[in-house]
Amino acid sequence: MRKIELSVTFTDEDGKTSSETHTVETTYTPGSEGEHRLVHILLSELKVMVGDQAQPKHNATAQNWLNFPNQPSGLEQFFDIRNSQALWFELANLVLGAEGDLALAQMYKSLESATEPPFEDDTAINDLFYLHDRKMTMLNDAVRALVKVQDLVNRLLHESLGGDLVDTSKSNWEKSQLTRDNVEKQLKARLASGGISQEDFDLITQALAIPNNIANAQPAQAYRNRLTHHVRPSVDYSMFFSALGSRAGEEIKDAQGNVRGRKITLLARPRVEYSFAELHAAYVDYLDGIVAMLEKLSQIEILHR
Repeated sequence: MRKIELSVTFTDEDGKTSSETHTVETTYTPGSEGEHRLVHILLSELKVMVGDQAQPKHNATAQNWLNFPNQPSGLEQFFDIRNSQALWFELANLVLGAEGDLALAQMYKSLESATEPPFEDDTAINDLFYLHDRKMTMLNDAVRALVKVQDLVNRLLHESLGGDLVDTSKSNWEKSQLTRDNVEKQLKARLASGGISQEDFDLITQALAIPNNIANAQPAQAYRNRLTHHVRPSVDYSMFFSALGSRAGEEIKDAQGNVRGRKITLLARPRVEYSFAELHAAYVDYLDGIVAMLEKLSQIEILHR
């Protein structure tokens, strides 16, 4: 049996101190490498938790989505209202979580060394991998949360407009029918039949377009597609990722522009595809676009009752 003691002391500016000490017993006896790894992880998490994280700017806006007018309505609208309110609760949580994850990801990035350590230095590589893995976990969690927001907006429109905007007769309707293209098509049909006003249709359409029109929409969506449908794209350090080789190669053309052959480059290590800095900036902007979209949707009475 081995004991591990953790003591944390807080010292104020006036010298006043307070402390907490905890002891854990373990049957595992690591070597010096294991002891270093434990200390590195604990110290890294401490620095992240008490560090100067970016202040959230969407808290008040997201929490305000949970203030519903609670106006009298007919029983036939019970599920329209109840389900839309449940969706607004989830949307607010996703936005708050994504903003928090982006802030944490930036904190882990700030702890990484400025230069990549030699590949032969196992301890330094392991230290870097822990920080990099935590950084990417937070970033990718934020990416997935924002993807889910877009999916739940489709559901919000479906539930708020009577629960019959799309065909729900098949068991996989949430996957096959509740797509953005199909929802937009059905909104046009609902407008044509008089089931929705021109004003509400225009406001919904304008809101849905906001995230796609931000300056960083393209890199944000490109990374999201790579993350979802391919092997993970490399970020900052290619040594931590795998890569698929291109079968097509690079075209070799003559002076007239005719293809005379193809060149395939074999690298000992694949190129880095993204930098964390550009991805983080893209998703901060994309989050702003998502919040602007939801804020506009929350001001449409039929979607927020």
